[in-house]
Amino acid sequence: MAAKTAKTAQAETTADELHPCECAAYDALTADLTDADLETGDYEVFTTGCAATTKRQFAPGHDAKLKSFLIKQGAAGRDIRRNEGGVATSASAEQHAARYAFGHMVAAGVKRAEEKAAEKVRKAEERAARTAAPKAKAPKKVTAKVGRATFTGRMDGEHFVYAVKGKERRTLKFQAI
Repeated sequence: MAAKTAKTAQAETTADELHPCECAAYDALTADLTDADLETGDYEVFTTGCAATTKRQFAPGHDAKLKSFLIKQGAAGRDIRRNEGGVATSASAEQHAARYAFGHMVAAGVKRAEEKAAEKVRKAEERAARTAAPKAKAPKKVTAKVGRATFTGRMDGEHFVYAVKGKERRTLKFQAI
């Protein structure tokens, strides 16, 4: 029985020790790194910014912090690194998140962010196409005398087009006013 209590006491002391928050173990690098970038150190490292220590796996609220970090970096297409004991393991955001209960939320969030980005690109292309397309000009209104009456209409080539009692009429015999 003494061995059992010693084992329990040892487990309690290790559980009471502070260790870094789990979200501090993750980072992401800018995409498309070249060997020259790695040699010069000319690249950006994205982190959660966590420096908290805790007795548990996550500091309060830091599971949500890690979840949002994984969604944001996954949507940007970056590989995420998990540093544990000096060894960095690189994988996608979804693969890293699979070890936690919120893994399905990260996968759905990354998918939603990618769809949103694709929709934004599609709308920008539509906007550019509308701007590049020539706009149809509204016909210029012309007032002309046809016979003894005066009408307001438009020109269609050499014809004067006007409306009488809701019906469209065309004539070549008119005098512009």
